[in-house]
Amino acid sequence: MPGAGLRRQLWWFAGIASALVAALVAVAVTLAGVVVVVGVLAARDPQRGTAPSTSSVAVADGAVPDRYRAAFDYALTLCPALPAPVLAAQITQESGWDPRAVSSAGARGLGQFMPGTWKEHAVDANGGGAEILDPADSLASAAAYDCWLLDQVTGKGYDGDAISLMLAAYNAGPGAVARYEGVPPPSFSAGQTHDYVAAITAMAARDTVEAVPGLVVAGSVPERPLPAWPVGADGLAPNTEFGRRWLQASFGVVVPVSSCAASSGHVEDSYHYDGHACDVMVAPAGSVPDAAGTQLGWAVANALVADHRGLGVEQVIWQGRIWTAQRPTWRDYENPLGSSVTLDHLDHVHVSFDRGR
Repeated sequence: MPGAGLRRQLWWFAGIASALVAALVAVAVTLAGVVVVVGVLAARDPQRGTAPSTSSVAVADGAVPDRYRAAFDYALTLCPALPAPVLAAQITQESGWDPRAVSSAGARGLGQFMPGTWKEHAVDANGGGAEILDPADSLASAAAYDCWLLDQVTGKGYDGDAISLMLAAYNAGPGAVARYEGVPPPSFSAGQTHDYVAAITAMAARDTVEAVPGLVVAGSVPERPLPAWPVGADGLAPNTEFGRRWLQASFGVVVPVSSCAASSGHVEDSYHYDGHACDVMVAPAGSVPDAAGTQLGWAVANALVADHRGLGVEQVIWQGRIWTAQRPTWRDYENPLGSSVTLDHLDHVHVSFDRGR
């Protein structure tokens, strides 16, 4: 039988071991909680780990000529993953913002598209047909093509960041990026592609500023939507379509065309409304949003109110509150259809755009 002293030592060691085990369990639980939190945050942010969106950075004043600002803003809505300073630097490098620029190889316009690439990737930004020398069409096409290239060169294990790979593909084609599994070296094409990427990256870094929350790019949404903003094949009015894309680019929310509907005209809040309305989902349909969803909803709602003139917003309904351009204050919302306010407009922000703007 062990002596009393030995038993005390054994109990002492057992106590120490139990404490160590408890500490390890606590650390494991804490780490598991961190993993869960990180996993939830990553799930909420589809852009995590990818190129910054247009809502996170903006382009400095002077980097985009004023006459092209509105067309530039619209182009960015076609590629939310494309930082505004990168597109501005890219156009500066390509054409120096000369819409009639023609290279010795036959590339034309602001985005310097070759005829074959233009035929495949051209975007009609104003409803008049895609014209390679039209600045709005060229800007929109460059942004859309950038997004297409991002899909071609990312997620394949290539060396380099997504934006550099995209720029290299714009200059030399995605095949060259695949061949070198990254940005082609200076030995490729006399260093043209390597220098192209370096020049645009440096220019974009120089012209990057923090964006104003809720705006797609620096400056502001124009006071009046351009007539050139296109009516999509789905029939949405120009400002509604821009507003839909603006929300997606600014906040990362998904606003499908199917969530927007045309109104046949009705009287609400003492004025006649006849336009389009979209539902911006911030929680699963029919559910009450959590704290993060509620915060996102208010960010969306307040941004719509702040920029209502440029977006043509007539009313915003969220969390039992309503704001209208006719009475520009937040107040309690009473649903004319009689549904309970505690259940109505909780999972989404409801925004109405004026059809006639």
